[in-house]
Amino acid sequence: MTADPFAALACYYDHIMAHVEYDRWYVATAFLGGLLPKPFRHCDVACGTGTLIKRLRKDGWQSVGIDISPAMIRTGRTARQPWPAVVGDMRSLPLDGTVDFATCLFDSINFLLSESEMHEAITQLSTALRPGGVLYFDFVTEEMVLQHFAGQEWTEHNGTFQTTWDCTYDRATCLSEVQVRINKGLANTFWERIHSPAAIEHALESAGLKPLAIVDGETWRRPRRKTIRVDVIAVKGNPKPYKKAFRALQKEMQTLLRV
Repeated sequence: MTADPFAALACYYDHIMAHVEYDRWYVATAFLGGLLPKPFRHCDVACGTGTLIKRLRKDGWQSVGIDISPAMIRTGRTARQPWPAVVGDMRSLPLDGTVDFATCLFDSINFLLSESEMHEAITQLSTALRPGGVLYFDFVTEEMVLQHFAGQEWTEHNGTFQTTWDCTYDRATCLSEVQVRINKGLANTFWERIHSPAAIEHALESAGLKPLAIVDGETWRRPRRKTIRVDVIAVKGNPKPYKKAFRALQKEMQTLLRV
């Protein structure tokens, strides 16, 4: 079995990511769930420590998680609220037409380092969905890497420990390398691949998924040259039954994101 890439970092992860605005993903996911007839089954792929799932289950959702890292799932389960999750790879999901709604967020798609792996993951996500099922995922753009990571090094103080970040980006290969060091320990190295919007759309088409919307993640409007994160909402099959309700939902999200 492949070594757990987050084994050394999992117990620090939620503290390191405390600044991340998970609320936007939670609100968008909750709104999108409103498109589906109840009850429905939801799976969060690359669920990490279960931040999204635990909130949704408090709302009464039938949510389960899948993540490649046993350590991340184990760390998330140390909290008081239990939540169901299994260890699995998004390129080979243990699901087959059993899910009505799938999410895969926080640029998890970018951790797939080749276009073929990204295609396989999106195909697997499609296979997991029932006909008419909805997929919501996001990916970061090259603009995100160039603005916030490429060629930068910094140190963050996280209460009882500190993290040092050292980031590089190769525009020829579209690969970003981030080294995260806890205190004076060994560096934990993570790579992400910048997948082009065209490649993402081709993968959706190949997997039998029809885009309901492809939007700037910060505005839920049309992506622009300076867009740093893209949200994709797609349907397995015909998206037409969702379009009217989705337009109203999109307006609500645009209003919320302006605040």
